Order: sequence, then structure tokens, then C-alpha cells
Amino acid sequence: MSKSMPDKNLEMLRQAIDRNSWAILSLPSAGMLRNHKSRFVAESDGGILMQAPDGEAPLIAELVRTQTPCAISFQRGTYKVLFAARIRKTINDWRMNDNLAVDAVLLDFPTEIKATQKRTDYRVDIRPDGDVSVRVWKISGSDYLKATPAGTREVTAQIRDLSIGGVGVKLIGKDDQLPIIGTDDRLRVALNYLGKEIVVEGRMRAPTVKPQGNCILTGIQFKKLEEDLEGRQTMAQLVRIVGELQRAELRMIKMGLIQSA
Repeated sequence: MSKSMPDKNLEMLRQAIDRNSWAILSLPSAGMLRNHKSRFVAESDGGILMQAPDGEAPLIAELVRTQTPCAISFQRGTYKVLFAARIRKTINDWRMNDNLAVDAVLLDFPTEIKATQKRTDYRVDIRPDGDVSVRVWKISGSDYLKATPAGTREVTAQIRDLSIGGVGVKLIGKDDQLPIIGTDDRLRVALNYLGKEIVVEGRMRAPTVKPQGNCILTGIQFKKLEEDLEGRQTMAQLVRIVGELQRAELRMIKMGLIQSA
């Protein structure tokens, strides 16, 4: 295994193997690639076991004979992970558990793993009567993020758009005064989508337009999520929500109900 391989990329691969994650196994044939949905089975004999695609036994046998590398790709959160590996042999009826056995191929463990982060700046416009709402509180550096702060700390907010990296908001003050909030304030941001709440930490971006009455039009940038289980789960939820909203937006554009920006 290459010592120069980024630890993060290797960790993402090992997590995918441990969780039997789905992947794409691309088999070279006649100058092209045959892409098959597969999944990781286990680490074995210094290599990686993946579920063998149906109907490709002759091609796999030829790839084993010629030791031609195959391409494997999979998704981990916002990352697309890709590597190449040769197939050593096939193994029939590998038992994944007491109830499931699969035919598998044993691949060399890769010496290089590439990971590219998908664009996270796709911003979905949110209608006032949409399925997403936001609440914002100012909190101190020592406050526990998951605990709901006192109502006096809340800054009235209306959501305008949403991406994986942040949320566009209209912040509304009281008694015809601008809200008391700044770019140095630590913010607790609670997003509610179809009755489910996600809580993240954020900071207000410097507004690029002048305040309108008692309102500030700006954005809140989410703090980078930690690389722990809770952080990955939160990122997965954000990815799912933005993806669902994006698909709904594209459907409405195709139907002529809204115009593309």
C-alpha cells in the first residue's frame, strides 16, 4: 500500500467495505467500460471482495488472465471515490451472513485512491409556503449546540434559499429596528424539513445589500461538519434534502410552473 495515499481516502474506502456499500464496478471490454452496480463484500487476503456482476463470467476470466485493471467508484457523503484494481480470482457463494451468499471477485487492494468533492453550492430557492423553515439563535462559545436556547436569543428569520454549505435568510428585527446580529456571532441554525429538524452551527455572512426597513438580507454559512458519525449523518441529511428540493425544482421548471434562474 502506498505511504503517500491520503489517510482520509483510505478511511472512506475502509468504511465503505465495512458497511457493504454499493459501488460501480467498471469492466474494460473492447476499448469500452461495462458498468455494473456492485457492492463491497469484505477485505480478504490483502485484497477487496466485491459482488460479481451477473452474466460476465467470460469477461472476468479474461481480465484475470490478462491482469487488466478495472475501475471502481462509490459515493461517500459529498465525495466521489475512484480507484483502479486488478481482479485476482472469482469466489463463488461467499457468505455475507447466515441468510445471504453471493458470487464475488477478489481485487488487489489499491495503491492509489482518488476522491473528489461534489459541488455543494447548488442553491435551491425556497418559497415562503415551502416545506423548509429555519430558526436562528445567537449562542455563546460554550453553549451546547443541541440545547434549545432561551427565546430572547432567537433572531426572527425567514428562509430564502438553501445549499449544503449554507442558507439564505431574511433576518427581521423588532419594533422597526434592525436585528442585533453580526458576523462574529456564533449561531444555532435549526432547519425543519417535512417535520424533521437538523441543527447546525453557522456564522452570518457580511450582507451585500443595504438593509430594507428592519430586515437584513444575507446568508448564514454552516460550520464545516466534523468527520465523526454525527457529522456524517448530518451531512447526509443535508445532501438528501437539497437533492430532493433540487429535483422538485427541476420538475416545476419542466412543467413551466417556475422559471429557471
